[in-house]
Amino acid sequence: MKYKDLPLAVKQLLGFGFILLIMAAVIGFSISKMFDIKEDFDEITTNRLPRAIAIFDIHLNTTNLRLNQLQHAFATDKIQKQEQAEILIRLIDQINENLDTYNTYKAESEAKNLYSVEESKLFKSFERKWEAYQDLSFSIFQLSLENKSQQAIDLLNGDGREAFNDFSKDLTALVKVNQSDAYLAAQRAEKTYLSTHKVIFLLFFISIIASVIFIGGLVRYNTIPIKQLEKAAKQVADGDLNVTVQIDKRDEVGNLARSFNQMTASLRTATENLQIQASELKLKNDKLQTAHNELEEKSQILMKQKTEILQKNIDLYDTMEELKKTQEHLLMKEKMAALGVLIAGVAHEINSPIGTVISSTDVLRRCIQKIETAISESKDLDELQNSHNFQKAISLLNNNLHTTVNASSRIVTLVKSLKNFSRLDESEYQIADIHDGLNSSLILIGTETQQRISIEKKYGNIPKIFCYASQLNQVFFNVLRNAAQAIEGNGTITIKTYQQDDKVCIEISDTGRGISPEYLEKVFDFKFSSSPERVKLGSGLATAYSIIQRHNGEIKVNSKPGKGSTFLIILPVK
Repeated sequence: MKYKDLPLAVKQLLGFGFILLIMAAVIGFSISKMFDIKEDFDEITTNRLPRAIAIFDIHLNTTNLRLNQLQHAFATDKIQKQEQAEILIRLIDQINENLDTYNTYKAESEAKNLYSVEESKLFKSFERKWEAYQDLSFSIFQLSLENKSQQAIDLLNGDGREAFNDFSKDLTALVKVNQSDAYLAAQRAEKTYLSTHKVIFLLFFISIIASVIFIGGLVRYNTIPIKQLEKAAKQVADGDLNVTVQIDKRDEVGNLARSFNQMTASLRTATENLQIQASELKLKNDKLQTAHNELEEKSQILMKQKTEILQKNIDLYDTMEELKKTQEHLLMKEKMAALGVLIAGVAHEINSPIGTVISSTDVLRRCIQKIETAISESKDLDELQNSHNFQKAISLLNNNLHTTVNASSRIVTLVKSLKNFSRLDESEYQIADIHDGLNSSLILIGTETQQRISIEKKYGNIPKIFCYASQLNQVFFNVLRNAAQAIEGNGTITIKTYQQDDKVCIEISDTGRGISPEYLEKVFDFKFSSSPERVKLGSGLATAYSIIQRHNGEIKVNSKPGKGSTFLIILPVK
């Protein structure tokens, strides 16, 4: 079959198939080059850059280790020495973690032949010197623990300094080597990208030119007979019904030409009948066109309104979702901030009795040693009982046992208060005692109230209520902590509880700075702050307001500048 006799659809498929073939070749080449570029960038982002970061972290942590070793050696206080020792252990652990990370990337680099000989030599040299420095560090640490501070300082500033400077040079060289390798890899990736970009652009330009030429030829081949039909159609439109079209094709255009000739013959036959009905049809057509135009105009107006309404609904939904996410984010941020404050306070409170226990234990150990010495030196029981050292050791032993018991009781009280505050085993909606939550919260803010703020409890006879206990404890903690922060110097916080009909009321008053009237309206807003007159509140009171709303309750505030503030919390019993 000749090309001219092929159906138009087949001709178009052949033409577009040729174009798609060219485009597929260009796309295939582009994808291949993109994979090459991706491999170059993966080499940088997944190996070279993390490896360089690991070396930098090792350099930073070894410098910090050196600094803290000096601080540990110069420390005179036992507690300070213990704290510095813990920091040294953490730093050594971090350095070892950094070394593990570097070795992981090093193994990957070696497997891909990306690890240079220079870097390998430098790292082996650093490992050897680092092991030697760790041995020196252990010796320095032992001397410091044995209270041989001057010997530790001499060793640290002598052999220790030389060893540190020695492996620091290797680390600095490693950092430079990694920076240089990463830069060269980035240059290679950029060069590959630029060359690929030029080739792809050239191929794309060639494919466009080829497509234009091919489509132009196809269009011209098909448009010549169509123009003949167009010319004949214009003649028919001008009233010449004797026109015929001569197109020797067997495709759709040839069929159209034959149909056109048949149509003109039929038109000649039907012209007389059409002329009779022309006037009537014209009149009806005019009316129909008018109605159609009006309907189309109204449809366009309705469609425009529908589109505007839909867009407004989408914008409103997006705004609501954004506000919801923002609120959830702020609530979570406040909860995390409150948790941090709570943990810091509890840690401080527990640290003091633990220190007491440790100190008492040391005294007990020395007392026992004295008793053992007195027993070994005494010939009989009477001499032992009359021994001054024995009696003094027994007295110290009893006193320190009493001190240890008191400190342990303090720790137990703090832990019980923390558990009661969080109610980790009672997170569901259930019955709870308001006074327990208030007492637990007071204990947990003890670091902010002790010695300078007195607490007055005016607890009434109130029933237990159904609630989310841990959430209410967070409300009490936030309000009480806010009250404590509002008091400069000495002051008083008064807590009053009472029942009013079927509701329980909790009043928390302080003698702090108070809140100005212009800020009272915003006291429960997120990020409320009035630093000149009252401490910054963050979103703590906003969180408290949200929790009280969830319990179908109310929270109100009454305050006067210079006279303090009173927060009233009202909760339903059921």
